[in-house]
Amino acid sequence: MRRLFILSALLIAVSLPSFAALTVRVVPRPRNVDVDGNVEMSVKHMVAGAPFVLTVCKDQDVRHFDIQWFKDGVKLEGETGQHLRYPLATADLAGVYTVSMSSPCATVMSKPMTVVVENRRFALNTEIGGNDGVAGHTNEVGVPTFTLHECSPNPVTDRTTITFETSSTSPVTLKVVDLNGNVIATLVNDVVPAGTHSVDFNTREHNMASELYYYVLSAPGFTATKPLMLVK
Repeated sequence: MRRLFILSALLIAVSLPSFAALTVRVVPRPRNVDVDGNVEMSVKHMVAGAPFVLTVCKDQDVRHFDIQWFKDGVKLEGETGQHLRYPLATADLAGVYTVSMSSPCATVMSKPMTVVVENRRFALNTEIGGNDGVAGHTNEVGVPTFTLHECSPNPVTDRTTITFETSSTSPVTLKVVDLNGNVIATLVNDVVPAGTHSVDFNTREHNMASELYYYVLSAPGFTATKPLMLVK
């Protein structure tokens, strides 16, 4: 009788599943859904002809959520990724964008992001750096750093290229001034992503004499100045 009891207990133990081996995946509930780091409603200016990119919850793992992008309240079919991309920013892409993130627990909608597509006299070329190749954030936590490089060529006869680097998304202005501090040209006046940026400056489009000028890069808590010698 005792042997029968022990044998029955062993059979039950073998047939029962091993609860220690079971894993339970808890899907988080979406909280604040931000577009390009903006939790509240905001405006983003894009240059016509530049890449069009919006990102939801950058630097976060969103694989467990269902994502859907909207433009002017209309669902964008097939746009269900963390990044909303178009090769070029065109006038028809201007509008109000929102994005929803859903889990089995809830669905949360972002605040509206108004996108303005602008034609600018100077086109800013950007090479994105860091881990976030689309959003362009390489230093979300640390203090932003900026570097202004020597323009090339310098001295300048008619055209030169000015290059600078940003470690995180930041408002930036880049201006050319004369010896008296008068602004000759504003090359950049916008929020730019992290990366290496370059802008071509055509001196023939301005009433500039053959003399020394300076180009000035300004950002929150940062200013750098480099000389530009114009020789006609």
